[in-house]
Amino acid sequence: MMKLTTLSAFCRRMGIGLRAGVDILRLLEAETKNGGPRHRETMVRLGESIRSGSSLAKAMLDEKTYFPPLLIQLVYASELGGRMDRMFAYMADHYDQLKQTRAYFFGRITWPLVQLALAIGIIGAVILLQGLLSRNSTYDASGLGLKGLQGFSIYCGVVFIVLGSICLVTYGVWKNWFNCHRMLMPIVQRIPTLGTALTTLGLSRLSMTLSMLLNAGVEAKRSTKQAFLATGNYYFISGMDRAVREVEKGSSFGDAFEQSQVLPEEFIESVRIGELSGTETESLDHLAQQYQERAKAALSTIAAIASFAIWLSILLLMAFMIIRMAMQYVNLIYSVMP
Repeated sequence: MMKLTTLSAFCRRMGIGLRAGVDILRLLEAETKNGGPRHRETMVRLGESIRSGSSLAKAMLDEKTYFPPLLIQLVYASELGGRMDRMFAYMADHYDQLKQTRAYFFGRITWPLVQLALAIGIIGAVILLQGLLSRNSTYDASGLGLKGLQGFSIYCGVVFIVLGSICLVTYGVWKNWFNCHRMLMPIVQRIPTLGTALTTLGLSRLSMTLSMLLNAGVEAKRSTKQAFLATGNYYFISGMDRAVREVEKGSSFGDAFEQSQVLPEEFIESVRIGELSGTETESLDHLAQQYQERAKAALSTIAAIASFAIWLSILLLMAFMIIRMAMQYVNLIYSVMP
């Protein structure tokens, strides 16, 4: 899969070139001189596929192990809408924003994670060393009832199971195992900051895609379907069929979005106002930009909250250990008192 830096630069160059009227084959030929070996080889295959009659979206789909699904979907939508230069510029900004947020996030949590790892390691070392150096002592320095090599092995096993379970659950949610997004998203959306970030990112993509397609005169049914798919949000996509059926009846986009039962009322009302004023595409463009800015702010806040949560975990862990060790020490004193 493409790295964010490569994605951003690729989208930026494509957007600038297409806006300047450069042929897409010439742009792909120029891309064969950029990036690493895999990027250059992929661009060569894209060019060959387009020369053989494929669209850019189809050629990128054939290279789906390299291009992210969201970019492929939006390329397809922009080919229908005829505003590919604007889509690439939007995605360049999106990947730049994602890269900055990710760097900020990891910058905020790296040191707390190191401290958490050190705290876990120190506890393990206390368990191991006390058992090796004071084999006959009844004092439990760890406060966990674990001593020596056996206690250390049990401690490592528990830590491995807990951390492994957290990683497995996180990966499963990210990959939408068991279609969990449909169940989790309504819950997550009620969480002020996290819900705001996920919701606004999806709404920004929906607005931009629908604006592109309507501006190009693509039929309403197809525009609605592609707009929902472009969100990359499985919860939003679950309402796509209901919205499409409403559009087939001749209803407005506002009514169709309301019938989807997955989009927030604030967004639906903004779309209705745009329809009443006859400025649907301009309103959608404005909404895309507005929601993108809100998502950026929300993602930054999430990074700060994650950092605080890790610090709090360290604090609670250390407080628990200190209290347990202190209680062991107090019990030891009481045991030797007359």
